[in-house]
Amino acid sequence: MSVAHPVSIDDMLVLAAAGDRTAFRALYAKAGPKLYAICLRMMRTRDQADDVFQEAFVKVWERSWQFDPEKGEAMAWLATVTRHCALDRLRRTPKNHIGIDGAVTAEIDADWASFQPDHMAARGLHHCLGQLRDEHRHAVVLAYVHGFTHEELAERMEKPLGTIKSWVKRGLEQLKDCMDK
Repeated sequence: MSVAHPVSIDDMLVLAAAGDRTAFRALYAKAGPKLYAICLRMMRTRDQADDVFQEAFVKVWERSWQFDPEKGEAMAWLATVTRHCALDRLRRTPKNHIGIDGAVTAEIDADWASFQPDHMAARGLHHCLGQLRDEHRHAVVLAYVHGFTHEELAERMEKPLGTIKSWVKRGLEQLKDCMDK
């Protein structure tokens, strides 16, 4: 991969899918820190995050051929693979039950309010999250940032599973509509 101009993550992933190990190493170096942050955030311990991160990159190498640049950006695909690895690990390990109470809700709101996006799309996402009803925003953030399953959300938020699924679905639909504007 001796290219004079910078190569995008999308290009690196396509090259890795063709078996280019140099492109895969470059992909690891460029996307790794963001993906590791997802692992660390979802797993909550460095040891588990390390394991999930390694597992995610093994899956990326094995399944990179499934990436289709016409359907979305590589970073989104990589984050999805990483998130699924983390969720699989979380499902297999015992949980430390943490209830969703006023303190947790306040922490989510504080994290959200203090978030200062520096990229145009991130600013749009921040704005669109602000447009959601509180319970929809909390459900989406807990599911997609903190890695809670629908079942865990139902238990922690003390709501029926169907309600939680509806909140997440509606929240994502509203986010998509808002982001498409």
